[in-house]
Amino acid sequence: MINQHVMRLLRHTWLFAVIGLAWLTSACNLPLEAPNARPTANASGTAIAQVSTATATETIPPNTPLATLTPSKTLRPPPTFEPPTPTQLATMTPTVAPTATLDLSVSIPNLNGAETATPTSEVGCEPRKEWKLRYTVVRDDALSKIADLYGTTVDELVKANCLKDKNMIVIGQELRVPGTAQPVVPYKCEQWEVLTPLNGTQAIPGNGSLTFNWRGPRAAHNLIRIFRPDGSKVEFVLDLRQNETIDLAEHLPQQGWYSWYVYPLDANYAQIPCQEGGPWTFLKAQAVEEPTLP
Repeated sequence: MINQHVMRLLRHTWLFAVIGLAWLTSACNLPLEAPNARPTANASGTAIAQVSTATATETIPPNTPLATLTPSKTLRPPPTFEPPTPTQLATMTPTVAPTATLDLSVSIPNLNGAETATPTSEVGCEPRKEWKLRYTVVRDDALSKIADLYGTTVDELVKANCLKDKNMIVIGQELRVPGTAQPVVPYKCEQWEVLTPLNGTQAIPGNGSLTFNWRGPRAAHNLIRIFRPDGSKVEFVLDLRQNETIDLAEHLPQQGWYSWYVYPLDANYAQIPCQEGGPWTFLKAQAVEEPTLP
C-alpha cells in the first residue's frame, strides 16, 4: 500500500519536473528535447524515476537580408546632343530671266488685219484709177480670197491699192477691184453674232456716229432695217459686207429704244433661204442740235 503511494508521488513529481523544465526552457528561449523518463525499480523494488535529459543544441540560421520594399531607380545614360545640320539660306539676289524676243519680220500668208480704219500704203504710189468697183474688207477676209472672187491676183491688188504689206488688210478698208459689177456670191447660212451695238446696250449717245457690225450668212447683199421708238423705220442696203456706219442725228434723232434686223439678200436683192438676224435692241439718248455760227 505504501509502495503504491510512493509510486503515485514519484509520478506527480516527474510530471511537475517536466512542466517546470518546459516553462524554464520557454522563459530562457532555449531549445530542449523532450526528456524520456520512465520510472524504474531498484533491487529493493523501490520505484526510482530516471529522468533522461538530452542536451539541446541551438542551430542559428544564416543571416539572410530582408527584401527591399522600395525599388531602386536605374539611371539612364544622358542623351547625346549632336549639332543640327546647317541649312543654307536662300539667296536674296534676284535672278534675271531671259526675255523672249518677238520676231516681227515673219510673213504669215492670209493674215487677217486688225480692226482699225487706218490702212497702210506704199509711199509714192498712185491707186489704179480705171478700177471703179470697190470692195469693203470684212472679218476673216484675205487678199487671196478677194483676188479669187474678182478674178485677179494678189500682186495686182497690192499694186492697184498701193498696199505696203500684202498680208495686212483691215476690217472696213475699201479696196479697188476690177470689173463693172459685183460678182454673184453663193450664200452660206452661218450663225448670227452681233458685235456693235451690243444687244440691250443703253450707252448710245444722242449725237455722233454709230457702226452696225455683225457676223452671219455670207450673201451678195445685206439689208439693215432699223425701227425707231415711234414705229417708223429706216433701211440701208450693203454690198458684200457686214458693217455700216450712220449719223445718229440724221437717221436716228429720237430718244428711246431702237430695234434692228439684218436680212441677207442674193444678187437680185431677194432674201436667201437663211433666217434674218435680230431683233437686237439699244437705248439712245436725245439728239442735241448743235449751234450754228452766224
